[in-house]
Amino acid sequence: MDSTKIDFLFYSPEIEKSKCLDSVDSLHAVKVLRKKQGDIIQVTNGIGGWYRCSISDPNPKACKFDIIDFEKDYKAPKRRIFVGICPTKNADRIEYFIEKSVEIGISGIFFIKTQHTYPKKINLERFKKIAISGMKQSLKAYMPEISEMVSFNSFLKESSRFSQKMIAHLDNQATEITKTDLNAELLILIGPEGDFSKEELKLAKENNFKTVTLGENRLRTETAGVVAVSILNLL
Repeated sequence: MDSTKIDFLFYSPEIEKSKCLDSVDSLHAVKVLRKKQGDIIQVTNGIGGWYRCSISDPNPKACKFDIIDFEKDYKAPKRRIFVGICPTKNADRIEYFIEKSVEIGISGIFFIKTQHTYPKKINLERFKKIAISGMKQSLKAYMPEISEMVSFNSFLKESSRFSQKMIAHLDNQATEITKTDLNAELLILIGPEGDFSKEELKLAKENNFKTVTLGENRLRTETAGVVAVSILNLL
């Protein structure tokens, strides 16, 4: 299927069961894009499914469609990239990271509360909406996992499922990320605006996180996240 001809990508996680767009996408399809009965739309389920559909009922509240054909694992990423990152004091900055990392290519985001993390909570629903928007904008078939914010210790326990774990931090043992042999699935940890504490760095190393550098420049949290995701997609 040629994605260059798609005017808009719709998201329906239960597509084969519902065969219907949600209220937001239905309104956009019918009122904004002026879609009519018989018009073709492209829909993804967010887990690699790529569906070409024909509108059967252009209801602006619940636009129904028939599935014409579909493709599994559409443009599956060569590498599954997961990022552990601390929310920034300015919410716009972490939202920028979410949007751009999804457009570039990311499989999951863990939000972490460290000693130097300022926000005590996050707006998870808003973050998910931003991720969905980024997925649609970049015509991707994969919706990344977006986690609720957890403590640093809880994150370390969850990280045990990854065989390759990295932490972006400059020390004497750090390796340039571009010179690192990468697995098909990996996790990279990005620090808060005030950096990790000595205790957190020690715990990360004890949990098999290898230190890597993203270059010589000091980067903001959200910039470091975008740079890391960009590099890991290109290598």
